[in-house]
Amino acid sequence: RALHFKLLPLAEGLFIEANPVPVKSALAMMGRIADELRAPLFPLVGPNRDKVRAFMTEVGLL
Repeated sequence: RALHFKLLPLAEGLFIEANPVPVKSALAMMGRIADELRAPLFPLVGPNRDKVRAFMTEVGLL
């Protein structure tokens, strides 16, 4: 239960924009994949990218 509530902000943040954009951005921040998307998707930028980075930092993934 504690782990669920710890990871909940990250889980919600990964759906801040159209799937799979935030998930792929998160994986790129971790160095797992390149930060590239095929059309019609666009990379996560600006405040939403900052939010995902903050959520990941908060749970210890960055």
